[in-house]
Amino acid sequence: MATLRFTGNYNKKDEKRKSIAQVGVNLSVLVFKENNIIFFYSPALDITGYGKDEVEAKHSFEVSLDEFINYTIHKGTFQVELEKLGWKCLKKKSTVKFEQPDYKELAKKNDYLDDILRNKAFTTRKTNINLPVCA
Repeated sequence: MATLRFTGNYNKKDEKRKSIAQVGVNLSVLVFKENNIIFFYSPALDITGYGKDEVEAKHSFEVSLDEFINYTIHKGTFQVELEKLGWKCLKKKSTVKFEQPDYKELAKKNDYLDDILRNKAFTTRKTNINLPVCA
């Protein structure tokens, strides 16, 4: 499978018309095929995209990612959702860093991920996305 690149562009405005600050994150995505369908799955965000080929799967994943971020920002639950998924938001002075949860830890709580890791032939892609800075 060819190397794919994902980018997130979340330069949304808040109610006061200010841009939301962002931080770049190197997100891991598992790519696998099942029943002639290509799946793109981010264990750290528990988001899946799929399609009959990589182009469709990539687009589906990007739509799911965009919806997750936009919905949780709008509801004011973005950081809470990341924390539920095992993320840590580390802040030191003027620096913000997101730390993704470990696959092994996630697999203990996530049967879907455990099945992928144990039973599917997959590749891992590292992709850079932008996430809103945690409060």
